[in-house]
Amino acid sequence: MNMQADELERCLSQAARARVAVFGDFCVDAYWLIDEGPPELSIETGLPVHRVRGQRYSLGGAGNVTANLADLGAAHVRAVTLVGRDLFGWQMRRLLEQRQIDTSGVLDAQDDWQTLVYSKPCIGPAEQNRIDFGAFNEPSEAAMDLLAGRLDEAAAASDTVILNQQVPAGLSTPAMIERINAVIARRAACRFIVDSRHRSRLYRGAILKLTAHEAAGMLDQAAPLEEEIPVERAMELASRLGGRTGREVFVTLGPEGMVVADEGGSAHLGGVRVPPPVDPVGAGDTVVSALAAVLGGGGDARSAGRLANLAASVTVKKLQTTGTATPAEIRAAASS
Repeated sequence: MNMQADELERCLSQAARARVAVFGDFCVDAYWLIDEGPPELSIETGLPVHRVRGQRYSLGGAGNVTANLADLGAAHVRAVTLVGRDLFGWQMRRLLEQRQIDTSGVLDAQDDWQTLVYSKPCIGPAEQNRIDFGAFNEPSEAAMDLLAGRLDEAAAASDTVILNQQVPAGLSTPAMIERINAVIARRAACRFIVDSRHRSRLYRGAILKLTAHEAAGMLDQAAPLEEEIPVERAMELASRLGGRTGREVFVTLGPEGMVVADEGGSAHLGGVRVPPPVDPVGAGDTVVSALAAVLGGGGDARSAGRLANLAASVTVKKLQTTGTATPAEIRAAASS
């Protein structure tokens, strides 16, 4: 993929002007580094005790999207979500505030809500069975009404809003999405970008960012995950979805880049070849952040897609972490 220096600098300048809000499933990634020494046995149970030698916490899910926006240099980044009245809710706020992300839309408005946490015990470099918190959350009517109000306030003050849906038991239930659709209809001056794993078809009036398999699913086409979707089919999928929604559509293709459908039709934007080892975790967050920032700053869809491809080529080189891409790193990737 070729991106000329003037286009790159224009996109980075547009991203630096953007005011972006992120709504959805904010998570804490918790890494617990288990001691590899001889195990101690619990006196009470007789079972081996796993002793934590070190721990680290980072933003995951929609939180990683805000981290990407902050590191990309967006002018203002705002979080809108629900956290629990627990230690991880405190950790979430601390991580967001460390990156100077506006937390005025972060609410703890529901007693039984658990902060979403992906807990990852690690023995040496090997990650063990994950322990998840928040898998059985159900937002109350009162909490959804409060969140819709905060989302409306955020949209009024933003150029772009990213709508992130990661987990089935997260914020974006069908009832919440109906409230979101009302905000989208009311705030026509703001662009909304949907990045949803399970419910893309429920949103109305928004730009879509999907994987090729998600795009096929939206059109009720069979697409087994183990089978690669060729570029030509992805272009057809993007074009059909764009015709259905009347908005831009971005279909990601991993190493092959992405397909963009806009008013000029559909186009394939080739990816950046990155030698192994690579770690694709979090690359989608980087992509949607770059798209939202460039579009929010007044850029066009295809330039936004090219910058997103470059940014993703930076984050996939960052192993065992949901990484981000800074303007300096993106410039370096473009010149390599």
